[in-house]
Amino acid sequence: MPVKQGLIILLIFAGALSCKKDSKPTPGDNYPQSVTFTYGGKTETFGVVKRTYSKDAAGQPLPAPVVKLWLDRNLGASRVAISPYDTLASGDLFQWGRQADGHQYRYSKTTDTASATIVPGHDKFIVKSPDSDWLITHNDSLWNGISNTNCPCPNGWRVPAAGELGMEMHSWDSLTLNAAWASPLKWSVGGDRDGVGHVLYATYWSFIWSSTTETDGDVSCLAIIGGYTAEVTGSSRIFGLSVRCIRDY
Repeated sequence: MPVKQGLIILLIFAGALSCKKDSKPTPGDNYPQSVTFTYGGKTETFGVVKRTYSKDAAGQPLPAPVVKLWLDRNLGASRVAISPYDTLASGDLFQWGRQADGHQYRYSKTTDTASATIVPGHDKFIVKSPDSDWLITHNDSLWNGISNTNCPCPNGWRVPAAGELGMEMHSWDSLTLNAAWASPLKWSVGGDRDGVGHVLYATYWSFIWSSTTETDGDVSCLAIIGGYTAEVTGSSRIFGLSVRCIRDY
């Protein structure tokens, strides 16, 4: 499991705070209802979900509501989840900061040779790196900043920051997978791919990348631990996790 173990135990009995309900799109709402883009060599059309938050990433009241737009499913998902355990909604598993170069497919081939560049030039999932990164040297500028380098999201979209995942998490009725699926974003199981290339927890847990790097070299992610808890914690960059794209309203 990619997340920090101690934090999960501490949060098992933590409650979640609710946020303002999302209004249905009206003629005055100026945002796209769907996005069409090329992914994996195919044309995909995903829906867009408007979310209005009244609690921050720590669950505290915001001085004013914050509105974000999200894609309605993870990258690589076949459909919006019809249940918390819908594996057709799981999508692909990206190593943090990599392009959608084919490595993200759940059972892509592996290589134990770390990359010296941010574009490895192949579609293999990189494993067994001593520094827990698919790169020889950490690069914190990937998937964030002005350039948004290597971002796999559609043009104009990005990987969410840790704080945005935190706001979403604190909008649920409880810190559980069922409550996450009850969100308009319909979060569901996805699992992860570990540092040796094994897909784990695919039918009962979910892990979603953020763009936020941590001081210890890990990257923040949203971990939904089935019926037990959910939290924003850290994961090694070499792991494969889900990606859900976001943009400002």
